[in-house]
Amino acid sequence: MEIKNITGLEKPLEKLVETISQGIGVVGNHLFGFDAAKAKRIGEAEADVERNKIIAKAEAQKEALAILDRAGKRFALEQYNKQINLENILVKARDDLSGKSVSEEPVEKDWTMRFIDIAQNVSREDLQDALAKILSGEVQKPGSFSYQTLEVIKYLSQRDLQRFLKFVAISTDIGVMKLSSGGRESLEKYNVTFNDYLDLSSIGLFNQSSMLSYAVDLPALASLQIRVGNTVFEIFHEQPETTKKFDFGLYVFSAVGKELRNLLIDKGENERADQYKNDFVEQAKQKGFVIKSN
Repeated sequence: MEIKNITGLEKPLEKLVETISQGIGVVGNHLFGFDAAKAKRIGEAEADVERNKIIAKAEAQKEALAILDRAGKRFALEQYNKQINLENILVKARDDLSGKSVSEEPVEKDWTMRFIDIAQNVSREDLQDALAKILSGEVQKPGSFSYQTLEVIKYLSQRDLQRFLKFVAISTDIGVMKLSSGGRESLEKYNVTFNDYLDLSSIGLFNQSSMLSYAVDLPALASLQIRVGNTVFEIFHEQPETTKKFDFGLYVFSAVGKELRNLLIDKGENERADQYKNDFVEQAKQKGFVIKSN
């Protein structure tokens, strides 16, 4: 889509405008060229058609007019709130894109339309922040975020998000390592519970399987880097001509969980994250590995 009425934009913002224009069909005003007047005319015209139908059927009775008046006010308030939600998210996405490079590949139109449908109905600031980062990431590299991730965000409660952030703070890029043989109760040591894991699994953030593990064959003189929360660990061993298996059980993220974990890694917060990392280091040493943090 050509944008002839907007000039002097940096490439990231230009692509953001193009992406959103696919979903709303217009290019906008001072921010992204939302044609508010046109949207208002369309909205009023559609409302007038429905209003006239109802009035004709009700023969202009006062009761019908009162209902229409209330319905009209409710419709106007709904549209106002949706527009505010959407514009808040777009401003945040614009700011997040500042100074970043973007792919020449366009964002899929159906993805954009799904995003807008969800974004306009999200008023919570924490989810608006997440959606803004999702849009920014998709503009930078189309295909970064799935339809399933958008749907999970749509229904993600504040409580579930806070629980997920506790897992994020002690996670690797594929899941949360099981550090001890204490079973389900071992999670409670790190400010989360097995029921938290099950609940987050039920909404699509973890895979429910006890058979998965983090396992890497590590030759002598080779090293492995693992990021746990916001800390990067370098792992190696000093036994010559020997390959050692570095392995831990794993509460593994789903594809959606991985996308959200990468998105929210800087927001992960768990008051016992340092304890978890210390225990991880100690257990790695017990397995015969040398471990350093960067």
